Amino acid sequence: MRLLGLLLLLGLAWGQGAPEVWLTGDPIPSSFIQQAAQRVLVWNGLSGLNIPAQPPLELEQQRTLAVGATTLTLSQVPAPNSHATQLLLSNDPENISATRGLFHYQFGANAGIRLVYHHKNTASTPLELHLRLSNPSQEEVWVWVSDAWAGPVADEIYAGHIATKRWLELYWGRVGQLVELLPGSQLELSQVVMGSKQVVSGLLEAIVTQGPSAVLDVYAKAPGEDEPPLETYSNGPVYRLGSLETRVQRSYTAGSSLQLSLGEGTFQAGNGKKIRGSWGQLYTYTLELNNPSKVVHSVGLQLTADGGAARGMVWLEGQPIELPLLRPGDSFKLGQFTLPPGAQQTVTLSTLPASGSNYPLRLLLFDPNASDGTGSTP
Repeated sequence: MRLLGLLLLLGLAWGQGAPEVWLTGDPIPSSFIQQAAQRVLVWNGLSGLNIPAQPPLELEQQRTLAVGATTLTLSQVPAPNSHATQLLLSNDPENISATRGLFHYQFGANAGIRLVYHHKNTASTPLELHLRLSNPSQEEVWVWVSDAWAGPVADEIYAGHIATKRWLELYWGRVGQLVELLPGSQLELSQVVMGSKQVVSGLLEAIVTQGPSAVLDVYAKAPGEDEPPLETYSNGPVYRLGSLETRVQRSYTAGSSLQLSLGEGTFQAGNGKKIRGSWGQLYTYTLELNNPSKVVHSVGLQLTADGGAARGMVWLEGQPIELPLLRPGDSFKLGQFTLPPGAQQTVTLSTLPASGSNYPLRLLLFDPNASDGTGSTP
């Protein structure tokens, strides 16, 4: 209610009658401002307008944006306190060749969703991939949405990697858009045209902040055809979890070696087949590095592809590291830390398995000065 009251006050103070763009995050990156503003224009029947590049929107900042003959009001507002607790996987079927529904799900307040979708057009002609929010109730509904996608491209590993990278950049700053859904209304979040053999991959987090519930639809259709009826939808699984972040704490003693598995999959697509990693699940590792000896030790961190070809994003001590394409057995050194005699250091590492990639990855903590190069002292 406090957030709704703030929105009403801002609406009275700023440009009555002008389309409103409500944004969260600090700062809000230029690319997301353009994405959100473009949506609002389309929702107001103003498609085909080019939005100029925007500087980031800072905390509690408000400004207007002129697009053609239309003026938009941009406002930075607080992000919701709640987080998504339901993980939706839209990957069954991964390959689509005709108009069909892919995911239909109704979610309410205090039960936010995180959707991972990854689909390829195997038809010889284009297909449109649509994401849509709707309000089936007779009450006004507000939904917070944070989403990013990549494609259409031919490389499924690249599509999943870039989508994950873009979405994580939003996630850390709680960047999102507040969307107003009038009773019985629907709003399209994205529409991407996939050429033949092209892939689109994306992530979306949505939380109802006001009102009873909202419905998310993901569907594909051939240009010019009607949208698919509800009975054609083939929903993937929904995982209801206490948290969509798994936290792991481990201790490491200098001079030894320690191996951890990152993103090992237990999730399944709707056909019962295990996917290649726990897509959409964030992993945060707290590593306690200890050097009880009387000499200086180095600690190396290395990732190796253990489940097949993979890419990924790793945040090491808050700094993003983009992994190159790792083929089975390939390794990539994340970093190295120096521990003086008797020192202790805590290192934090986070990652989210990217759709299209083959997880798990193997994380090795080792002594780079060990004679055999594996981290085991002779």
